[in-house]
Amino acid sequence: MQFLETDVLVIGGGGAGAMATLHAHNQGAKAMMVIKGKFGRTGGTTCAMGAATAVGPWHEPEDSQQVHFEDTIKGGSYLNDQNLVRILVEESPQRVLELERLGAFWERTEEGDRYLLRIDGGHTYPRSVYLEDRPGREMLRAMGAEIIRRKIPVVEDTMILRLLMDDGQVAGAVGTNLFNTEMIGFRAKSIVLATGGAGNIYPFTTNPADVTGDGYVLALQAGAELVDMEFVQFYPLGLIFPESLKGMLAGTFYYSKLLNAKGERLMKYYDPRLEMSTRDIIARAIYSEIQKGNGTPRGGVLCDMTYNPPGFMKKQLPALYDFYLKIGIEVEKQMVEVAPTCHFFMGGIRVNEEWRSTLDTLFAGGEAAGGVQGANRLSQNSLADIMVSGARAGDAAGQEAPKRSSFRKINEEVTAEERKKLEALFLRKKGDNLGPRKIKNRLNKLMWDAVGLIRNEEGLKGALAEFRRMEEEELPNITLATPSRRYNREFFETMELANLLKVAKAVATSALNRTESRGAHFREDYPKWDNRNWLKHLQINQRDGNLQIREGPVNLSEMKPPEE
Repeated sequence: MQFLETDVLVIGGGGAGAMATLHAHNQGAKAMMVIKGKFGRTGGTTCAMGAATAVGPWHEPEDSQQVHFEDTIKGGSYLNDQNLVRILVEESPQRVLELERLGAFWERTEEGDRYLLRIDGGHTYPRSVYLEDRPGREMLRAMGAEIIRRKIPVVEDTMILRLLMDDGQVAGAVGTNLFNTEMIGFRAKSIVLATGGAGNIYPFTTNPADVTGDGYVLALQAGAELVDMEFVQFYPLGLIFPESLKGMLAGTFYYSKLLNAKGERLMKYYDPRLEMSTRDIIARAIYSEIQKGNGTPRGGVLCDMTYNPPGFMKKQLPALYDFYLKIGIEVEKQMVEVAPTCHFFMGGIRVNEEWRSTLDTLFAGGEAAGGVQGANRLSQNSLADIMVSGARAGDAAGQEAPKRSSFRKINEEVTAEERKKLEALFLRKKGDNLGPRKIKNRLNKLMWDAVGLIRNEEGLKGALAEFRRMEEEELPNITLATPSRRYNREFFETMELANLLKVAKAVATSALNRTESRGAHFREDYPKWDNRNWLKHLQINQRDGNLQIREGPVNLSEMKPPEE
């Protein structure tokens, strides 16, 4: 097996991964990025349409970093790590300027003297910089150009299967090539996991198909902890027609009105902020309208963008406008049917103020890390998060290199075990051809029905029992339709399915244990907040292949919830 060597290995190619790579390199460390797809064409950052929150010198007169801090804590139902939020609001303006120096464009006033700012749900004032409806792609374009200019190596089309550890310290990682399934190894002194979330545990998601919770599972296998996995955000504006595009992000709140089938602006019944409410409230409002019989025949509500002036949508959201034209919808004249779709994981790998995990030499950034967003993420905080967390993780990981004169020992038994599992899949005799897609479809349905927007004890227990059965009885018996090793998509789907099942168990386990409703987690059998008993985190680790859950304190150093 070929082994590549680097000081810092960054796993993941989105905004957090790119920022971590650059900042590790800033520290004088040799950095390398490994990606499951193609750089700039993989991960959730490429799909980001909104904006990046940053209260800098350009802010509105009444706004401040303190107001941004308070909005974020309130939006997260007081479950955020307040130290991490303070870092987010203080450092995001620096990262905005850093990206502009790297060549990213942010929209400005006609005079060019200040940024144009957007506002979305949960924010008190406009405070987010943007470029049309492609800020994520713009960020990656700028960072990607700098990675190329610095000649930092990027290994594409490679899925990491296992982190290699030595006495609790990072030694490297082992993966497999997408096109020929050949094994490849990496020696590293520190690792940053920037693999995004796990939206594909649900049937409808705004996430690309390659976002499958890989980082969460790699962290668990290595001995790190996850936190807040019960909190999964459902974006209210998911396209529901045409069927082939179901779940795709369909619009933005700041240019939309939500109407039920009666033509009423439905949010007036749920929150005086209307569409500027937080996503958890809007998603449940849509769900409630559909349950009351006020939804469309296809099971959604109407997203109305027709009230905007002619040409407005084409100017403000050109990519989305052109997309709709291609599928025969003119959004300035026609309304779009929408329903909630899985969008973002608030939970993830538990980290400290350096975005260092519970293992010294393992770091995490972006959606792979938990703690910043609490029980519900405010719109537009994610792009700020990937910039700040990526930079913090990259800086700290890069500073580890001088402390370690040599690489840790590679456990050859672990690499042999991974190779054996890979080979076994191709050598397995065909039975009833139980393929990964059939299992994934059932997993998706279970997650949607029992671990989706509305949860209860019976459904969660039933889902967990089925997940365990699928993992123990079905996953080991998957057979591939073809033994070919040339771009065998079923092979990778099987590897991803194993990760999705593990993440599904983590989400359902946490959701079952949290007997209250908070933020994006709603238990119909416990429909209220319970600060007296549940103002705490649920933390998950893995022992002997089994998930273990424990409680942890919440950082309330600056803000406490109002008295009940």
